[in-house]
Amino acid sequence: MKKYKSFSALDKDLKLKKLQIDIHQQKAKINVTKIQKSLSLQNLLAELIATMAQKYLYKKVGTKLLERFGLGRNQ
Repeated sequence: MKKYKSFSALDKDLKLKKLQIDIHQQKAKINVTKIQKSLSLQNLLAELIATMAQKYLYKKVGTKLLERFGLGRNQ
């Protein structure tokens, strides 16, 4: 535990701690806002569409590669 020699040193540390708390609270508010925006219906739908398109693309590329190397289903 820190020992203080004067009230001014104690006040200084208390003000510093209060500012640090305020900074952390503001960061938390910003993070909550970002999370709320990322969970909007529009963003969720866009993410779903992007994921489905990516899977479709991978399937098409994989199928073409298998056909090219003669490993397709028609064997």
